[in-house]
Amino acid sequence: SNTRLFVIGEVGRQHFRRKGIAIEEDFLYSAGAPTIDRARLIAHSLLRLYDRGELKKIYIVYSNLSKGFLVENRCTRLLPLHKDHFSAPDFEKAVEDPFEFLPSPEAVLKQVIHRYLSGFIYSAFVDSYCCEQSERMQAMDSASQNADKLLAELSIEYNHLRQAAITQEITEISAGARAQKRNDSKEVPSL
Repeated sequence: SNTRLFVIGEVGRQHFRRKGIAIEEDFLYSAGAPTIDRARLIAHSLLRLYDRGELKKIYIVYSNLSKGFLVENRCTRLLPLHKDHFSAPDFEKAVEDPFEFLPSPEAVLKQVIHRYLSGFIYSAFVDSYCCEQSERMQAMDSASQNADKLLAELSIEYNHLRQAAITQEITEISAGARAQKRNDSKEVPSL
């Protein structure tokens, strides 16, 4: 397979290494602090490889929050662009006069593609980071609920043990009082 993996974040790198899947070492960034500057650097590197013909297609795989805060994985083709992703709505008026591009259509398109790629990569960074934070919050909430449940169970058990100890003490005091009363009645001489 001619697939090349460019992975962001240590968790992803470790995942593919454990599975014995080769990855490119170009982007050794942390996924924990997404920045537009990193997205631009990545877009620039990928476009350079694409322009040289080393990459035929560029896909991005990332995590996204869906409705109900469920995490879903998405795969989107970034290049080559497909006209279906950019088609105009039917109600727009057709352009009859030609557009004028300065400095040239190629230069404008190159800038648009670079910004599109940078923006999409940055968006994927942010979406994935939000998913990670959401998963952490859910894990902490679940841990808190489990801790509360455990504390309630331990509190009930502690109260049972404490009540048993109190009952035992009362029983011992009562038995001691009865024994003392019997001893007192034996010592009193009868007249």
